[in-house]
Amino acid sequence: MFHKPITNKTCSSVPADKLNRVPGYKFTYQQTDDCDYFYPSHTSLALHVFYVEWVSKFGDNNGILLTAINELIIEYGTYQRLVARIYGMNGDFRPGQTVVNGLTGNRGKYIFVWIGKGSHPKLHKTSFVHELVHVAIYAANFGEHGDPDHLGDKYKGWTHMHTKFIHDTNEVLKSVDL
Repeated sequence: MFHKPITNKTCSSVPADKLNRVPGYKFTYQQTDDCDYFYPSHTSLALHVFYVEWVSKFGDNNGILLTAINELIIEYGTYQRLVARIYGMNGDFRPGQTVVNGLTGNRGKYIFVWIGKGSHPKLHKTSFVHELVHVAIYAANFGEHGDPDHLGDKYKGWTHMHTKFIHDTNEVLKSVDL
């Protein structure tokens, strides 16, 4: 709808396994192990949609979230990761190795998003918005935590409103074919 399908022809301008600047954001970069996905301009548009939606629902006092988004490293991967000692959406602690579709780390300055392999991924079908909610909660907590237990009791921040926000924002991304 708003962009052409991405092909291998772009590998020279957006090579795999290299940091590429995301336009419109001061120190935000992305990296992928498959140069077909995603154009940095698509990431930029998705970040903008996220931010506009976030501000309309939760606000952004003193531009704290905007600063965080301007200092973000985004890694897209065609492989899932195994991570130990994580929490599920309901707050259940998982001490052993667990396959994850996304991850937020480095005090909210890094996100990993699994995009799959062999299909034409769309950002609205990934954990992209979910990870950005963690970034927003990290920013609100000045890097202390991004509410890793989601709806659990150990950390504060994540509510059912955030879960609905993810769904609603993904619908907006879907409507613009991202």
